Amino acid sequence: RVRGTVMSETKKTKKTDENTEKKQKTKKRENKDKFVEDLPEEISNSEEEEKESEVKVEQVGYLEVKRKDGKWKPHFCILIGGSFYWYKSNQDIQPDGGINLKGSKIKKLDGDSKKKWILEISNGDKTFVGAFGAAQELDPWINVLTKNSKFESTPPPEKEKGKKQGRMEAAKKKIAGKASTTGIGKSVIKKVINDETAALLISIRKIVKKEANAKKADELEKNIIKLAVKAYLLIDRNKLKGDDFLIADGPLRAAFELLIKCFNGRGRVEPKILSDAFKRVEGMLKKAETVITNLLAPHLTPKNMFRISSTFGYLANAEFLEKVFKDTTLEEELEKLIDAMEYYTQFHY
Repeated sequence: RVRGTVMSETKKTKKTDENTEKKQKTKKRENKDKFVEDLPEEISNSEEEEKESEVKVEQVGYLEVKRKDGKWKPHFCILIGGSFYWYKSNQDIQPDGGINLKGSKIKKLDGDSKKKWILEISNGDKTFVGAFGAAQELDPWINVLTKNSKFESTPPPEKEKGKKQGRMEAAKKKIAGKASTTGIGKSVIKKVINDETAALLISIRKIVKKEANAKKADELEKNIIKLAVKAYLLIDRNKLKGDDFLIADGPLRAAFELLIKCFNGRGRVEPKILSDAFKRVEGMLKKAETVITNLLAPHLTPKNMFRISSTFGYLANAEFLEKVFKDTTLEEELEKLIDAMEYYTQFHY
């Protein structure tokens, strides 16, 4: 009789656990559905494809360049030897402009509410002004530009001339891109973003909103979703293979695993050890960024490539990570973020 009672209680406990797990899964699905439904329509915009041949240079990046009319336009920028060049698109053979670094003045400019992190390079009567998407990108660029300012000028790298598409062909391609993405819109996002990814994005958004502001949180969320959708569509259209992205899995997984250790080790290890760990995480995430950039560069516009650099520049930063991990008011969101990372590291691709 006792044994029967114990077995009965065990069954009840098991059933309760199953019900709890089922409720949690249902809640996750509901959160994901609400998250996707609340997204602006603009996130599912058209996909434009551009090609860029591989160029071996010391530094590359996407900056918003200030034009003579005062407007800002994303450009593909490269540093080679003692020269800095910028291109209207990563498809262009000839640069839109260039400046010799030897004898030039390289400095930060005070930004405003729209463009905060600004670089200026001036040499004689020629001046370049460009804005970065995150503060963490500015200093590394200034350092390498300053280092190269002792070198002589270098001609722009040679790009292989490719067949340019006609205006009508380009227009058809753009219209087709709009039709194929706008029509499916949020249904594609639901395929790309699973329950755990939605939870991850919700947590990131809340953390960035607390550490910066709602505008920055919205911007980063849109960037991540748009890039994820574009990557999905490139794979779906056989422009890329899913396995191509596995190269980024190594450094990304290592970064997540170290962040999990940092979370669990808080209060038990010296602050310097944690600071060093966050710097290592930054390096790992930068490696993942490099892989993703190289994969997507031949297919996306400078504007979309700028999304990659600004997103990684902000989130994959040791100072930002350390600040977040020390903020006790973010404990709940940080725990959810770590849960999502743990879920990711459980699987091997």
